[in-house]
Amino acid sequence: MAYLEWLRARVGTRKVLLVYTSVCVMDGYGRVLWQHRTDFDTWGLPGGVLELDETLPACAVREVYEETGLHVTPTRVVGVYSSPDFDVTYPNGDQAQQVSFCFACRVDGGTLQADGHEGYALQWLPATECPPTQPWYRAMLADYAANQPFASFDRGAPGQNRASAPYYQFLRPYIGQAPYIMAGTAAFIQNEAGHILLQQRRDNGLWCFPGGGVELGERVDQAMIQEVWEETGLQVQPSRVIGVYSDPVDWITYPNGDQVKIARTFFACRITGGRLQADAVESLDARFFPPDELPEMIAPHGRALQDALANHPYTVF
Repeated sequence: MAYLEWLRARVGTRKVLLVYTSVCVMDGYGRVLWQHRTDFDTWGLPGGVLELDETLPACAVREVYEETGLHVTPTRVVGVYSSPDFDVTYPNGDQAQQVSFCFACRVDGGTLQADGHEGYALQWLPATECPPTQPWYRAMLADYAANQPFASFDRGAPGQNRASAPYYQFLRPYIGQAPYIMAGTAAFIQNEAGHILLQQRRDNGLWCFPGGGVELGERVDQAMIQEVWEETGLQVQPSRVIGVYSDPVDWITYPNGDQVKIARTFFACRITGGRLQADAVESLDARFFPPDELPEMIAPHGRALQDALANHPYTVF
């Protein structure tokens, strides 16, 4: 059973956070592929909901093949789109706040053909031309055309203050301890000496980057800013997206048995204020470490650390 079908069977039409991929498929003439969607009867980019057992790039490749018949390879991360401005209510009443990871992809083969299920028709258009479509697709096209090396992340309003009760507390009564896909964040923060900020987790005693889950009503960068403030007492601003991650190592079972698969956006940040102090709720400690004297970290943050230290001139995936 597909993840979305499984989740909707439990939560009904209630608003949930869903992780999607969208794809700007490019041909040799600089054109972008659009599909005429069957759900909204308007044009959109190929894409769909991330499954539990796949990575974000794999989801992008699968969705393009299913909807267009083309084999593609992702070449860069265009952006992450998560503003409440992009909330969607489907014709059947299902509500979602989307966290959409948009990839640019090149065509490697296949035969172009609309699937007739999610799309009526397909058309190639210049990157400067946008058909009638939803606002998030317009934002994706604009960022694709800008051709920046780092992923966009601040399209749309940042959202309201987060709810008093976290999203997982809303969701767990419907799904129990079963795994769900969480949109997560983490922050790479250095002080003037180049030392790296880590927090020591209360649940397992290991060290990690500050961060946490995106809540309903907030954009992904705002979620990161709020999590850093709550956990470390520091005020930060993101400067770029280092990478997006959804590898098997990002499937976590917490000490209480709850399971989650995380699609994480990893930000480089600068400190703008505050005073370093662990919150004593989620964090036992928070301190800066020299890059060559880091403590043992949780497994999902290992690759992110390598990418941050490598200082790639683009967003990795």
